[in-house]
Amino acid sequence: MVDLTRRRILTLVGAVGAPALIGRFASPARAAVAELTAIEWGGDVVEAMKQIAAAQSSVKINWVLHQGGAGAILPKIKAGWPHVDYDYVAGWEGSFNSMIKEDWLETINPADVPNLADIPQSIIMKDAKGAIKAVPRAVGGMYFGYRTDTVPFQITKVDDLFDKRLKGAICWPGPTQSMMLQIVALAIHGGGDEKNMEPGWKLMKDLAKSGNIGRIAVTDVDFTNSFTSGETSVGFFAEPSWAAVAKNFPVTRLTKQAGMATFLYQSGFAVMKNRPNLKATLDFVNFCISPQMSALYAKVAGEAPLNAKAVTPDNLKHLSYSAQELASFVHVPDFNVVLSQQDAWAKRWESDIAPLL
Repeated sequence: MVDLTRRRILTLVGAVGAPALIGRFASPARAAVAELTAIEWGGDVVEAMKQIAAAQSSVKINWVLHQGGAGAILPKIKAGWPHVDYDYVAGWEGSFNSMIKEDWLETINPADVPNLADIPQSIIMKDAKGAIKAVPRAVGGMYFGYRTDTVPFQITKVDDLFDKRLKGAICWPGPTQSMMLQIVALAIHGGGDEKNMEPGWKLMKDLAKSGNIGRIAVTDVDFTNSFTSGETSVGFFAEPSWAAVAKNFPVTRLTKQAGMATFLYQSGFAVMKNRPNLKATLDFVNFCISPQMSALYAKVAGEAPLNAKAVTPDNLKHLSYSAQELASFVHVPDFNVVLSQQDAWAKRWESDIAPLL
């Protein structure tokens, strides 16, 4: 043991200078805090992530919020590649598939994200070689629903959307939202699907001409503002937006309604290549999907946790399905088709639908 007598300390002060000695003995060295840039959604999702970030001290996050749907960031990343400004990009199967095809993502070693062991392995996204390419954090849905206290009648089928009593009462996603699965839902009702969209476009035209669409929601905030203000009562949107409305108003979620397709999705983290703080990013992602943080995310963001050790809130049980319910109510689209058709569908919207609204 070193014997630091008063005289010895004073001698050291004279030799190396008081500031150096004080810095050496007065306080332990602090580990450097990594600074990450992350793309997230706004509203309750980023609020949940901010609370998670506040529960740790290893990284500082610069938040960049999605504008429009998750796929809207893809052209921006492509334009600057191989330079990229983001350490991770939050997204879902649709946007992740595109990133995997472009080879933008780091391969995830499970040893670097040990909490992956508690995530259902069947839903973890991998490339053609079986390498893990994204880390799931929660499961949500895109589906039809309505504000129970303001809708003029109970909605039970797609045909109800055309009822004259819903004049101006529908909030419909814009073409950058939900990978346009809202029109796939109409196509399924008309006998088609993502591979046969003509029934969907016909019904979309009829809905646009009906006058029942009172708001086109380009962003999540458009949807929540329209519903909470009472401007509209019926819509098709993703789980976090429904959860935001349901905090203050009664909402009926049509996730298990025959004839009204529900699309489940996993949200999660895509860790980008060519960034300097890979280990810090993986450590933060691992922290985010721990049981405690998964439960916190579910409570605040309104998406059901995927970590098997996390507690699922009662208000998210509508996203819990038996095998029979999955087969009856949930449509799993071919995302390769959906992604390849985004530009064509957006142009179709602008030429055929927008002029009718």
